[in-house]
Amino acid sequence: MTKKIPSPISRMRDELKTAVQRGLFHISGSMAASRIFRFFSAFIVVRVLSKALFGQFSYAQNILQFFLIFNGFGVSTAIVQFCSEKKTIEEKIPYLRYGIKIGLIFNFFLVLSILFYTSFFELPVNGSSEILLYMCLMPLLILMSEIIGSYLLSVFRNRQYSYLNILSTVLYFAGTIAGGLFFLVKGIIAGRYLAFLIVVVVELYVIRKELRLIWSARSPLKQDRKEFLKFSFVVTLTNSISQFLYLIDIFFIGLIIKDESVVAAYKTATMIPFALAFLPQSIMLFLYPYFARNIKNKQKNKKLFYKVQGYMIILNLGISLILIVFAPLVIKIIFGPQYSDSVLPFRILSFGFFVSACFRIIPGNVLASLRKVKINLYTGIITGTLNIILDIILIKKMGSVGAAIATTSMFILDALITNIYLYYFFKK
Repeated sequence: MTKKIPSPISRMRDELKTAVQRGLFHISGSMAASRIFRFFSAFIVVRVLSKALFGQFSYAQNILQFFLIFNGFGVSTAIVQFCSEKKTIEEKIPYLRYGIKIGLIFNFFLVLSILFYTSFFELPVNGSSEILLYMCLMPLLILMSEIIGSYLLSVFRNRQYSYLNILSTVLYFAGTIAGGLFFLVKGIIAGRYLAFLIVVVVELYVIRKELRLIWSARSPLKQDRKEFLKFSFVVTLTNSISQFLYLIDIFFIGLIIKDESVVAAYKTATMIPFALAFLPQSIMLFLYPYFARNIKNKQKNKKLFYKVQGYMIILNLGISLILIVFAPLVIKIIFGPQYSDSVLPFRILSFGFFVSACFRIIPGNVLASLRKVKINLYTGIITGTLNIILDIILIKKMGSVGAAIATTSMFILDALITNIYLYYFFKK
């Protein structure tokens, strides 16, 4: 009797069932809820604030994100990597302790940098400097939340990670709405502070057993600390350049055009395409520990990588086409007719989302999990440099449309480099 070979659809169903049992839908569902709630909070902020005030707030947020590019010196990613590679809790805890120590020290100086910047420099968009000053303590709360989440992922406590992510999202949404409706920008910032503070307290309670071990644990050995810092340093540089691609557009629009209305229009164009990055990001949050755990099994990781990429192409192609075709309707319904100048950059960035989601975010995370972080760094340096050049040239000539073209072009270049490298890496 010949053994029946399962059909592709049957295999896909079985793989999906296994992933769901291990927490894939918990992670992707929580991230989807997070993006949806945060999007609606941003939508309400757009409606509550005047276009000029929203432009000021958006620019201040954008500058804060520049500082957060270096958040914690990359220890959150390093914790996922090094803790995932270790088998026992006793082996993982020293890395968690060391990551908390390094991250908090680094972010303390990050806070001081923001205070210094807002004290001695004035942002080109009027009113943004004061708003940035109010947000200066955010890096400390955001880091602690990220570190605890990274640890939970590394020990495959995906459901707890997801529930905490949903809690964070709901509190963030409630704080933004309540604060914005009654106290405008200052209320929004205060509401978000309160949301992050509550989440960190709850997260510490969730890992209360580990807290005792963290307190008494020793730091990793000198060589291990060196490897940890080396990894986190490269990750920080890489992430800084990667996030740079998302942030530099608004920075240069404000610097070159100096019009808060144009900043606001481009910001609205980015909201949906950039928010949808949660799809590949949630998949990689779930899969990253598996890639890291099988770091020495090249064939297993190769098979998993191409399988995931194939599924994401099918999913994201449909999403991108819908956004591009119905762009005018989407902008009008969600943001209002006053943002009609966002339609063309929205369409360009929707295509950029497809490229990034399928061919940039997934291979970039796989390379990091295989400790090939230098490839991501070199790619980031190339694309980041070219993006600055293109932004300066295209924003002067085409405004926000030029910014969208520059970012999408760099997504394509990044995707080409990383995918070609992985192809030859797996082929060896």
